[in-house]
Amino acid sequence: MTSRSAKPILALLLVLALGLGFAARTIAAPAAGLNWEVHGTGSGGVNLLTGGSSSGPAMSQYIGNGMYSVNLLPPVFISNNGAGGVCDVVTGSGSVTAANGDTISFATVGMLCNESDAFSAFHYNGTYRITAGSGRFAGVAGGGSLTVTFGSTNFIKIDGTITGI
Repeated sequence: MTSRSAKPILALLLVLALGLGFAARTIAAPAAGLNWEVHGTGSGGVNLLTGGSSSGPAMSQYIGNGMYSVNLLPPVFISNNGAGGVCDVVTGSGSVTAANGDTISFATVGMLCNESDAFSAFHYNGTYRITAGSGRFAGVAGGGSLTVTFGSTNFIKIDGTITGI
């Protein structure tokens, strides 16, 4: 092979290598975000004077069997729910802990409302934003919706998007 023909072949090989490298990097690029759901049942309570909490076992596709905890601060604003009860704007925080102790922490804001009259069960419907993570969840980000139904057993559902896993 002469040096005259080697230069174009080397240039072609370089272009092919760069193209394959770009294609591999594009294929391996992380998704814009993963769907993240957590379901749990637990205990705790809530009232209009002190806020409240709920905690218990949780299951998620990224934590396996774990625990959840949600703490709601006292209400900021109280209004009639139209059925004899009240609705309140509340803020709070929470976490989801994997079986190995790694955690995802979040902040939440939403409405805490009686189901019907003032003596009925409360429901919390809000949004959350991931604020921190530890262990394998260090650096995660995300957000979505958060619901808690308070009763003799509390039910929680976290539904949203998470990145960095």
